[in-house]
Amino acid sequence: MAYHMPRVVYWAQAGSVAFFPTPYFNQISLAPLMEYFALHSYLLSGGDHFVNLVTCAAFVAAIVGVSSIAGALGLGTRGQAFAALFCATLPNGILQASGAKNDWMLALWLVCAVYFAARDNAPLTGLSVGLALATKATAYLFAPPLLGALFLVRRTPLRVRWLAWMAAGALLVNTPQYVRNVQLSGSPLGYDSAHGDGVYRWRNEHPGVKSMVSNAIRHTSEQLGGRWASWNRGVFHAAVALDRALGINPDDPDTTWPYTRFTPPQNANHEANANNRWHLVLLAIAALFLLVTRRRAWILYGSGLLTAFLLFCFYLKWQEYMVRLELPLFVLAAPLAAAFLEALRPSILAIAVCLFLVSSARLPLLQNWTRPLKGPQSLFVTSREDNYFRDMVQWDNRASYMPSVDLTARSGCDLVGIDIGQNQLEYPFQALLRERNPGVRFVHTGVENASARYAAPGQPTPCAVFCPDCEGVARRIAMYSRIGPPVTLGHFLLFLPPARAILPAK
Repeated sequence: MAYHMPRVVYWAQAGSVAFFPTPYFNQISLAPLMEYFALHSYLLSGGDHFVNLVTCAAFVAAIVGVSSIAGALGLGTRGQAFAALFCATLPNGILQASGAKNDWMLALWLVCAVYFAARDNAPLTGLSVGLALATKATAYLFAPPLLGALFLVRRTPLRVRWLAWMAAGALLVNTPQYVRNVQLSGSPLGYDSAHGDGVYRWRNEHPGVKSMVSNAIRHTSEQLGGRWASWNRGVFHAAVALDRALGINPDDPDTTWPYTRFTPPQNANHEANANNRWHLVLLAIAALFLLVTRRRAWILYGSGLLTAFLLFCFYLKWQEYMVRLELPLFVLAAPLAAAFLEALRPSILAIAVCLFLVSSARLPLLQNWTRPLKGPQSLFVTSREDNYFRDMVQWDNRASYMPSVDLTARSGCDLVGIDIGQNQLEYPFQALLRERNPGVRFVHTGVENASARYAAPGQPTPCAVFCPDCEGVARRIAMYSRIGPPVTLGHFLLFLPPARAILPAK
């Protein structure tokens, strides 16, 4: 709603994936490959009806991929089936598989990279790495230790040929985005915060061992949330006690997202923070078993996964909604769990574990908080219009979006300005207005950062400006007063010329 889909809208109307003016750098600077796929479906269907199928396809392909990795690393048919089932039943994975976020796409390309590295195929490994980097920047943290572990497993020295192919794959896919980012910010990855001001900086302020340990403790505790509040409080207090025993402040602003605090884990059924606790428990048991039985290849593979997780903790600040970013690591851990299940005797125990994982998948499958398949809010009974706001209930602003769309549509304005300086959730307005007026075009207004240079020369002035959460913001009101007096809709303002303004009925 803030950057994945809005960037698709601006690309589609421009006929180009070039940068455009925006107050929110995520819309232009972040890795774009997932949205390129979404853009194709958007253009072919005339809207967003099929964009979620991109994630769903990555989910299915990754299940096949982890099974193939298990085979490449020596597991038999049963082990390959176990790996596929482990991947398919990840609660967070199931919840994300029907959405439009990019973690499954990243998981897929990392699975491809690991598979081709296990098969000693340097060109396709390099291409897979390039696609992973083009999907999400966490690939820079996850890919090196995973591939390094594969080289150790295969006892293959890291030759110059491999490095050349990986560099070629990364540059082949990512050079255009690197160049655009360098021209904008001086860095191939863009600014280190969404607004370029360093306030919401993603990385730890002072990366080091202490920050890494603190983040590892907090991320692990979030993966252990259960249905009982007493259990969640116990996990939280244990994590805080461990932090303090190590001389760590669990709410250190240098390692914690601004304006947030570390809290007890939740038994959430939302794609942003649903955990994979039973899969994590199974992985811990599997790792211990493989370590005790001295399975060299699997010890090295597990070490690669652990190192990737620690790099993640070392570099990025803790946020309460980062559980979903760990999905690729769980996906790639599927062969490790499968190696344990294949060796487990008697075999009925492995089957019992699999049945338990399948049973635990029912809740995320049927009762997704934003896209449920059963209950009074099921996708089968709710309207498409309402579903745009299912993940925005905390702001309760549907009643502001809908009349904003209606007034703008009735005004006949075909070039609408959107000021997202106060609130970046612009996509519901765009999607619903395009349903009423397919020819409407959008442009960001009030852009005062480095991206303002991308404004088209001679661009006409918008005949309406939508400004969410601008109520009482004098500076914004003065900025658009030349268009007309604002219509106040909740906390939103809509600026229309008097001749175009048709006030909503009382």
